[in-house]
Amino acid sequence: MAAPKTAIVVQLVKEDGMPQPGNENSSRLRRYVVPEGLNPEQRFEHWRAWYGSAVEIPMQLEKSARQTPASFSPSAITLTGPGFSLIEMYNGPALGSWAPNPDAADLRLAYFRKAPGLTLAPDGVPEPVPPGSVRFIDTSLGGSFDAPEGFHALQLNIDRSSLNLSAAELRSLLRLPDLAKHPIVGTFVIPALMSWKRPGIDREASGTADILRSVMATLVGSLLETPVDDEAQKPALSRAVKKYLDASYDNPELDVAMVAERFNLSRRSLFYFFENEELHLGERIRALRTRKALELLLQAHAQRITYSEIAASCGFTNVQSMRRAVKEFTGMNVREIHRSETGVRVALQQLRGSLIP
Repeated sequence: MAAPKTAIVVQLVKEDGMPQPGNENSSRLRRYVVPEGLNPEQRFEHWRAWYGSAVEIPMQLEKSARQTPASFSPSAITLTGPGFSLIEMYNGPALGSWAPNPDAADLRLAYFRKAPGLTLAPDGVPEPVPPGSVRFIDTSLGGSFDAPEGFHALQLNIDRSSLNLSAAELRSLLRLPDLAKHPIVGTFVIPALMSWKRPGIDREASGTADILRSVMATLVGSLLETPVDDEAQKPALSRAVKKYLDASYDNPELDVAMVAERFNLSRRSLFYFFENEELHLGERIRALRTRKALELLLQAHAQRITYSEIAASCGFTNVQSMRRAVKEFTGMNVREIHRSETGVRVALQQLRGSLIP
């Protein structure tokens, strides 16, 4: 699977169907779907024509031995920006092959989220790719794939020059087998790949580039056992911790010590990574719980939820802790929420804004 061409990817369109002008200082988000109203044969031909022209390395697609189903509906979404590109693809059943590209300038990492029966043959040596596999792709060599049932894959491409990789280090990385069980992959890489399609990301070129470059630098440093500068690691770690908090704030045992243990960091290091954030780590945990509490309190009368139930479902250890947090963030007591609903909704919106990753 190759990265999208900058020159060709402008053929893709945004979700609203309007082409976007190229701008080297911004990210470009593009989507592709096979048009409606085509029969299975035409759908495959349309995908093959797009695929062969929209990737950096000329890719030849052929039908797999398994007949193309009537539901054949591959799609792709790409995001390109300064020094990076992302592609997420739902590929239909097909055989693919590509020629060597000795001028490849990116380090490419692919996550084959769903890959039933997929076989990848870089440099002509076939090997099965289990679902969930994560691996670097060497596009300097020719290769092929056989996807009898298609696949869902995401690929992150980072300009190698920004990672300061020597030729020997690059070769070492490209020889590595499946990385799915590597702790950095589960902590940093997959969360970044699975959460990038948030609204407005195409207007966040610099921040997105920093996070993705940081993710790759952190992984590469761990694999090569070389130190990673704190500033280089900071965007990836901050993002990963926020995602972890978003998923775990309702655990009443969640605190700074638990987060430090989860990410194998000292409390001092963890505080350093959040020192310039609007909300420090402990404050963010409390704000997440309070946001949920306010949302539930605004529904409490209709759903007959007790204060104790609300506090427990939000991760507060008791009702008193919830009351104090609500008072701190809104200036109101819990019982005043429904008498000042407009003011509470304004406070809730501000709270949500402070929690945007």
